Amino acid sequence: MRKLLIAVLALTGVVAAAGGVAIAANTYTVDVATTTSVAKGSPAKPVPMGFKFGYTVAETDPTKRGTVIEKYQIAPEGLVANPKYFPKCAFSDLNKQTGTPARCNNAIVGSGLVKNAAGPSNNQALASSLPCNLRLRLYNTGKGLAIRLDSDGKPPPPSFDSDVIGCPLPVGTAIDARFKRTTVGGKPTSDLVFTVPQNLKHPALGVDNSVRTTLSTVKKLSKTATINGKRRKVGFYEAVGCKGNTRTTRVLFTTEATATQAAQKFTATKTGRC
Repeated sequence: MRKLLIAVLALTGVVAAAGGVAIAANTYTVDVATTTSVAKGSPAKPVPMGFKFGYTVAETDPTKRGTVIEKYQIAPEGLVANPKYFPKCAFSDLNKQTGTPARCNNAIVGSGLVKNAAGPSNNQALASSLPCNLRLRLYNTGKGLAIRLDSDGKPPPPSFDSDVIGCPLPVGTAIDARFKRTTVGGKPTSDLVFTVPQNLKHPALGVDNSVRTTLSTVKKLSKTATINGKRRKVGFYEAVGCKGNTRTTRVLFTTEATATQAAQKFTATKTGRC
């Protein structure tokens, strides 16, 4: 399958090269950024929450796939994460082509779907690309999340509109995402920061893998723990405030630098009730 993909994409790349390479311009939309319930919370009285999040990356020309994203920073206003209080698993155990060990199942905190387009690096046309849909699972590592992505050994889906899991190349890998405390709208947040590894950005020589859409949900999880000498219910994610009656989720996208174009940064936001 790998040889077939490379052969097909190389052929379309040779054809495209004759027409030159156009400068890309991505567009970014945060489609979903909601909590499982409406509550402000406060540092003194935090409220455990689940968090549903999704975005779309496209190109100004709808016949093209977007350029490759290298780094993400996802910060929901007034939501802080407490990974150290919940079951965890080492990232090294979660980043294996052969799959994840059963002992890590209790560290799963969420799930979702990532839809990609894979095509020649010198040809962004969707017509010359193949869909690659990956099952997403979120594992607690104690310091952040392991974003586990799998094609489940299935062939590519029939179209870019399909939600069926499958990819031209077998995928079984993870991204090491870390929480960093910052603020949005003057309120604390746990900013989820991660860099996409080379094997996902370029699964084969001369091939780009571009994210189109993703949707994930971190479950509402809570337990009783001792924090600052006091026993209380703590959430994996918990609300500690928001500005007015709305909560803003801020996402910073950074594209990969190429030989013809410098890395570009773009911030997109989504506002919801709190």
